[in-house]
Amino acid sequence: MPVAEGAGRLDAFEFPPLAENNAVGQAGQALWTRVNDQLGDSVRNSVFWTATILLNRAQMQLAALASLKSNWDTYGASAPNQVALDNGVRLLEHMTPIELSVLNIVPSAEGGVGFCFAVGNRYADIESSNEGDILGVKYVGTDMPVLIETDGSDASIEAALEQVRTHISA
Repeated sequence: MPVAEGAGRLDAFEFPPLAENNAVGQAGQALWTRVNDQLGDSVRNSVFWTATILLNRAQMQLAALASLKSNWDTYGASAPNQVALDNGVRLLEHMTPIELSVLNIVPSAEGGVGFCFAVGNRYADIESSNEGDILGVKYVGTDMPVLIETDGSDASIEAALEQVRTHISA
């Protein structure tokens, strides 16, 4: 028995029309709309979604720095190199939504990437240098800055970020 032309092909299949003109079709459509709206609201207002958006924004800021060229500031500053950018990714991996919500990622005038945190008159930054160093400072208003040191290990990065968390939330 010959096979009809197009038989067995996915693009030849047509779904039956939705029964919108009967009670079941209308109720099903209303239920689908209500559930879809509720799901959208719960996702948009979730802590997870907020954290995802904040992390995505930070990753885009960091990625944008990869396209800078030397002398980006017209004063001869080196562009962030791959070492600084890779350490920047490592820093982001340890950040929580609290840090991400007050974070701005900028090129460093000394060559590298700066992670700046500011809440009111409280400020902290951690810089990932082109040489591979990761250092930071924290201060309030016009007070003398306090150095935040790391040895570049994940544990010391986490400890430095804990100092930032404590400082900006005080």
